[in-house]
Amino acid sequence: MRQRSARGFTLIEIMIAVTIVTLVLSMVYGVVTSVSRSKDRIEGEGEGYHRARIIFDRIGRELRGVYPATKDGKFTFSGGETSENEPFLELCTTASTPVSGMRGGLSLVRYELREDTDAKDGSKVLLRSEVPLLGEEGIKGRDYRLATGIDSMQLRFSRQENWQDEWQGVLPELVELTLTMQIGEGKIPFRTVWEVPQVKVPQVTP
Repeated sequence: MRQRSARGFTLIEIMIAVTIVTLVLSMVYGVVTSVSRSKDRIEGEGEGYHRARIIFDRIGRELRGVYPATKDGKFTFSGGETSENEPFLELCTTASTPVSGMRGGLSLVRYELREDTDAKDGSKVLLRSEVPLLGEEGIKGRDYRLATGIDSMQLRFSRQENWQDEWQGVLPELVELTLTMQIGEGKIPFRTVWEVPQVKVPQVTP
């Protein structure tokens, strides 16, 4: 009885198999890469929304606790642009945080946008400082980084339906904040308007 000789794969069959495997692996790699990019984009957008929410929540809470300027000018409300053409907001508020052992109270809070020297994408950082106005004197506010990854920020102020980019003195009725966050290669704008309580300084009878 004749024995059948073992038949191997031909060169053409091997090349076809290699081609099919390469195509399948390329498709799988493409799907994985697409999913990974989508995941990174969603995480980046979520982080941007989180940073914007922190800014809006913090400023909104302090605006709701705003206290008007006194005649001696110690307490203030002002906003606009610094000498470096960057936006700033300065207000006196009762919604303060403990500073240097103080238990809160009345504080002068300042927000200022500056170039972020630690960022490689040219984004900016929002700095916040707080100085207590009651109790022990001589305590100085220290700037700390409230939020990074900011492309631009714009403030507007309104009283009796008159919108202005600069404000100084009496309390405005409305404050509008437009914030653009830089996320990856894209930019996402956010905007909100707060109504400022028209609080009056109590009259002290001598």
